[in-house]
Amino acid sequence: MKTRTSKQILSQHIDESDYLVIDVETTGLSPDSGDRVCEIGAVKLRGGAVVETFSSLIDPQRPISAGAYAVNRISPQMLMNAPIFSTVAEKLWEMMKDSIIVAYNAPFDVSFITNEFRLIGYPTIKNIIVDALVIARQVLPGLGKYPQENVARFVGIPFPIKHRAMEDTMVTAQLFCIFTSILKAHDCTTVADLHRRDLTHVLHDKRKTIVDTALAERQNLWIKYLSPTNAEITDRIITPKECFTDQIGKDRTTYLVAHCHTANAERNFRLDRILDLRVV
Repeated sequence: MKTRTSKQILSQHIDESDYLVIDVETTGLSPDSGDRVCEIGAVKLRGGAVVETFSSLIDPQRPISAGAYAVNRISPQMLMNAPIFSTVAEKLWEMMKDSIIVAYNAPFDVSFITNEFRLIGYPTIKNIIVDALVIARQVLPGLGKYPQENVARFVGIPFPIKHRAMEDTMVTAQLFCIFTSILKAHDCTTVADLHRRDLTHVLHDKRKTIVDTALAERQNLWIKYLSPTNAEITDRIITPKECFTDQIGKDRTTYLVAHCHTANAERNFRLDRILDLRVV
């Protein structure tokens, strides 16, 4: 089978690609300083569904720093019978084949995976990389801080055990599926759209166009809304009344004033919390 080029993959619809979501726990912060992987989790997604998983503790062949242990709580005793990376490399490499790699703060995880493969003589990783953190900052603006657990909590994903590879991988996979659903709802449907840095503006303009149409034609809207107070995503029918922009310093937030038929009351909806919408 002919290998697809990066250009061909980037032009594909988001749902036509396989994604390998990864997360690693490490002995420290930098592979350049000799730090190694001590745990890895991998989840393969196809069409938004989990089709394969893999996780393992890894003997890093060096001590875990006090700082790393304080975060991941992986002790030397836990690693006594763990395999070294070369033992699991073939399995992981096969899962990566023809997949787009996704990670939360991807430069960190990918740098460690790349280093582990390099140390045992594997070729350079050439997969397309998607950073879920970069997407989170754009599709969910205004959170202030974006550690994975904060973003997960905001969208209502229960966070199981922080800083263990498989649990973090599953959370990233769920976040990625939410993010791609938001993008597809706003006509950002290709793999290339996952690398855009103007998504906040693109999504805002798309929403504003639909809202303006509903206001001009006096039509109702169906919206999927993310409530910032209780991390709940709900479907609502609303009758738009007006839009206004509130500016505090450099931050501008657009609100839609509307009668919410679900609550039977007037509500202010933040435009950047509307995950999907259409004229009814």
